Amino acid sequence: MDITKFSSYKDFVWAVELNRFGLELIGLWPKTNELAKERFWSDFRVGFIFIMVTFVSGIPLVCALIRVWGDMILMIDNLQITLPLLVVSFKLIIMRWKRTVLLSMVKMMAEDWMTSKLDAERNVMIKHARVARLIVICGYVLMVLAFSILIILPCFGLHIRHLTNLTDRGKPLPLQTYYFYDTDKSPQFQVTYFLQAIAIFLTAVTYTSVDAFLGVTIFHICGQLENFRHRLTNLISYKDFNSALAKNIVAHLRLIRFADSIENMFALMLFGLVVYFGIVFCLYGFLLLTSITNKEVNDASFSRTLFVSVGVTTLLTHTFLYCGAGELVTEQCEAVYRAMCDLEWYKLESKRARNLILLMIRVNEPFRITAGKVVPLTMTTFCSLLKTSAGYISFLLARRD
Repeated sequence: MDITKFSSYKDFVWAVELNRFGLELIGLWPKTNELAKERFWSDFRVGFIFIMVTFVSGIPLVCALIRVWGDMILMIDNLQITLPLLVVSFKLIIMRWKRTVLLSMVKMMAEDWMTSKLDAERNVMIKHARVARLIVICGYVLMVLAFSILIILPCFGLHIRHLTNLTDRGKPLPLQTYYFYDTDKSPQFQVTYFLQAIAIFLTAVTYTSVDAFLGVTIFHICGQLENFRHRLTNLISYKDFNSALAKNIVAHLRLIRFADSIENMFALMLFGLVVYFGIVFCLYGFLLLTSITNKEVNDASFSRTLFVSVGVTTLLTHTFLYCGAGELVTEQCEAVYRAMCDLEWYKLESKRARNLILLMIRVNEPFRITAGKVVPLTMTTFCSLLKTSAGYISFLLARRD
């Protein structure tokens, strides 16, 4: 490997290292030459996380939900944890199911970084990769903060949820769960507490890592679209016009394949996440307003308000990024189309100018990141979700009163 290739490979490793760390931890990072033993341990980690999330915490949470059914405050308190756990199980299944697509996306990203390019094109890719890394770091910080509030504070008697004798015995656990055995006895209590802590940690890592990978793919394709646009603006000036046009067409077809891979990988997942956001944002909004208007102010109510605030911030950030990512891709595609329209095609021979028509028609169709191939993710969609959710929060507050 020559110095240029080695430098490009280092750039790729730097761009995806945080995503790779999280996905490798949960067994979802794809490898081209993965041995059978390594594949077994990857599948083992995925299976272990699924069992921990679904059976150790998920089913006991559902059992507790059945026991508190009818009490709106306790039901919402339960659902704010149960629904994210179900979403994580959903994400695990889809990511494992689409492992081949995931591998092809990582390969294409690596090839884009390894391909010979101008310094200006590399700088564009670095710029977008920096933004993606910053978002990943913020996601991990919020993850650690949420874990600390949910698991560590209850060790000191500061519970972020409403306690009830319907599900909680003498020693309340971090989650509103109901087990078939007595969790007050030792060591059952310590073991159950430890298992819940592991389940929440793995849930947080899975939730953040999958979303972070979506973010890095979006910013990668945005960088590629920006470079493609710059190459288009110089298309007329090339001496060998036909060769330059052919290379640009091949590059655009590659971008189409990458965008289709993103849609194939995340469309169903994003549809579930949009529905999940609509429900959980209503629940968080209701709990936050209930905590703020609560006349009894103590350490428990403060920690509860803090956790709900972190939950609302995390949820809003993730959903804003989903919709903002779709908006960014659409804007980059529109910029490519404008650059294509601004070409001085009239300076070309008529035969060469006609060769631009098909490319112009194709770039007029922007790539879209959609939820279930139904709802395009844009800032308009984000605002509509907020408006609808706010209406349902008002409904829940009216029902409480």
